[in-house]
Amino acid sequence: MSPLARYEAMVREGQLGAWALTLAVEGIVAALIARAFGVEPSRAARAAVAGSLLTHPFVWWAHFQLIFDHGYWTTLALVECIAVFGEAPFYRLAGATWPRALAMSLLVNASSVLAGLSPYLSRLLAA
Repeated sequence: MSPLARYEAMVREGQLGAWALTLAVEGIVAALIARAFGVEPSRAARAAVAGSLLTHPFVWWAHFQLIFDHGYWTTLALVECIAVFGEAPFYRLAGATWPRALAMSLLVNASSVLAGLSPYLSRLLAA
């Protein structure tokens, strides 16, 4: 297997785990914060899952298109902006106002980013 083929396989394999973590964390967090944003928890959880099902493949693809030219942190910020703005309409459909939908999307996405980074952050803090 060529180095490029190994890399592409690793990217595909990593996406499934990241997607599962995203769906779980975002669905739970959305349900937990929903009432503070005027949304029924089950509707918020469904909005989170639906939004992530739509945006995650594109965000994952965009991440690997941008990272070599823009570096890790800039790429992370860019693709998370795509996720936040791409998922906010789902919270709006769930019953939140536009400002609240954007805030929910930002909080929910920040939670899944922190969950994804937690193994790396814990190693940095332990060092």
